Amino acid sequence: MSKKFDYQYLVIGSGAAGSAAALLAAGLGAKTAIVESDRWGGTTLNYRDVPYGAALGFAQNYSEAVAGARFGMSSTSLRYNYPTVLNWQAAAVRRAGGGSRKIFENAGIECYHGSARFISPYEIVVGNHQISSEKFLLATGTNLAVSGITGVEEVNCWSPDTVLRMAKLPKALLVVGGGSTGCEIAEYFASLGVQVLIAEAQDRLLPREDPEVSSVIESRFKKRFQIEILTNSRVVALTQDAKSKQAIFVRGGQEKSVRVDAIVLATTPEPAVDFGLENAGVKYTYRGVVVNQNLRTSNSHIWAAGDILGGESSTEKATYEAKLATTNALRKVNNEADYTGFVRLTATLPKVAKVGLNELECMQIGQKYRAALIPIDTISASNTNDFREGFVKMLVDQKHNILGTTVVAPEADLIIQEVALAIRNGLRTPEIAATPHIATSWGEAVRIAARELS
Repeated sequence: MSKKFDYQYLVIGSGAAGSAAALLAAGLGAKTAIVESDRWGGTTLNYRDVPYGAALGFAQNYSEAVAGARFGMSSTSLRYNYPTVLNWQAAAVRRAGGGSRKIFENAGIECYHGSARFISPYEIVVGNHQISSEKFLLATGTNLAVSGITGVEEVNCWSPDTVLRMAKLPKALLVVGGGSTGCEIAEYFASLGVQVLIAEAQDRLLPREDPEVSSVIESRFKKRFQIEILTNSRVVALTQDAKSKQAIFVRGGQEKSVRVDAIVLATTPEPAVDFGLENAGVKYTYRGVVVNQNLRTSNSHIWAAGDILGGESSTEKATYEAKLATTNALRKVNNEADYTGFVRLTATLPKVAKVGLNELECMQIGQKYRAALIPIDTISASNTNDFREGFVKMLVDQKHNILGTTVVAPEADLIIQEVALAIRNGLRTPEIAATPHIATSWGEAVRIAARELS
């Protein structure tokens, strides 16, 4: 390492991507530093994956227990203690290491707390510190995007990162945005007895998924939780007074409004790129930092990983990109990113998991396919669990190669792993169909879909 640099590798952001990059770099023997402007561990650990997993796990268990009379449970008087629910979420984050820099310090990584900003291609400032590095990894994640909604600054709204820490439950809650995060938030609060409304600008919830997915989730939301779904509804303004908050939205060309006690903005986030990238010679757009197939930016000594790149967002993808970028940077190789087999998940009940292409995406790119859709109420697990809402939908090409699969089921996150493994390793439907599956498992639907397409 040249003496003119303070570090060999400097990572900006300590979330899923940043943590993985810094720890790998230190393990490879590089003098490493990491910068975090918020809580150590970033969004994934402190605000999303861990607390959402704890919150939704509780809410879904509670909701199913309340409805447990059909199994012989005496659950009509079942109650919950909301402060204890909040304490459980905080405990889950604490146990996972949220807010702690010890994992980095124990690995010999120097930590800087504050907002980083490039002042030259090799230098950043963090508070009173001016720091130089031979190479960088950008992993700043995303910010909440609220453009097009007037009054946001004047109204006390919640974000996906803060809403689970709400100290007191509202009577009525509006969720702006019906994507994965919006649906998870809506289900959580509706499970606890809150009156929930969802406003989605497109014509259905989960618009990135196939229409059958939206149909299942919307039906369950309405029947089980009495969630009011306002599709084709674009929120344009927010106001508030001493008693309530008002959201004004456009639907069918007409302006309408709803009044609620609380509003959470679950709109599509935007990459966090406002930290002097122009001073570092790094190209970016509103969609994120521009990288090549090796995750290298327009500046040859700077790489990027995670949500700052835009596109699909997941902890697994961010971690994978961070490790690939760091290996390329420090071992001076040019490995290319391969996104085959990565899963997109919505953690509602039923869960929605998708790997590869769905039918909507096949049609968009002109990919020829055959499809099999197996309703989960046709397999034994549906009867033994008394859960009938969902399906497995598998797509193949003419040679029985699996193009993609969507699973809507209680254990979709586990079921989909079999298909992800098959896609990543080039296995076809005959191999899956010939693999013994436990007859009473949800995964039996995958075998049946593969059999129909073999």
